[in-house]
Amino acid sequence: MSNKEPGYVYILTNPSFREDWVKIGKSSRPVDVRSKELDNTAVPLPFEIFATMKTSKYNEVEKLVHKTIDRLTDLRIRQNREFFNVAPQMALDIFHDIAMAIDDAEIIEFESNQPINPDTDTIDKPVKARISDTSKIQLDFWEEFNTQAINHTAFYKEFSIRKPYPQHWYDLSLGTSECHICLTASRQKHELTAGIYVPDNKSFFHQLQEHAEELEKEIGIKIEWREASKACRFIIKRPFDIDDKSQWIDALQWLYSKSITIKKALNKYA
Repeated sequence: MSNKEPGYVYILTNPSFREDWVKIGKSSRPVDVRSKELDNTAVPLPFEIFATMKTSKYNEVEKLVHKTIDRLTDLRIRQNREFFNVAPQMALDIFHDIAMAIDDAEIIEFESNQPINPDTDTIDKPVKARISDTSKIQLDFWEEFNTQAINHTAFYKEFSIRKPYPQHWYDLSLGTSECHICLTASRQKHELTAGIYVPDNKSFFHQLQEHAEELEKEIGIKIEWREASKACRFIIKRPFDIDDKSQWIDALQWLYSKSITIKKALNKYA
């Protein structure tokens, strides 16, 4: 049975823990209150909010998230605790899967304990799990990306496609925890991008930067290098109007081609 008042299911990280350890729990109160309660002598550093889901079904959702992770493998650090040996992004992907089936779900992502709007990469308003007009066209675009990928033999041999979400980005695994390829189709910025996202390892990112000239020659386009406190990335981009579906075929071919080129260049210079 659902709760009458909404509550929260949360993903917390902690700088004193391993990068693939998260705490996934629930709270009837705002998560910043709960995370401060957990800041005690049992942990060296305060918890950081990675993401939350607000819903009246927070009790059920918490159990479902735990059960989903337990089905993957034995990823609980201790069986009677809410700590899991999974990457925060994997836990967030599970949030998105569950939220699609809940009418009142609202997913909020955080940076430095402040909510982020992923369409602008700035601290802003919560991200609604319910599909807006923008999210709908982004979901349609990535569904088309998956559909057409089967016909692009070279791409399909190199990458595994995953379930698309109603958001402006799509990640491709490279079989390593060091980095992955991130593709974006931004309606707000009117651009298409492809690049490497490095979540934690700055030395790895700097190693790539040492080969900036060679990488640009291999990829055939100017690279933008972006270094931040929690993640680094390099991107290439081109203009793109996602609302103009006549541009989609060319845009998808560009993403397939550049993803292959980036992967080959990374294998050569990383």
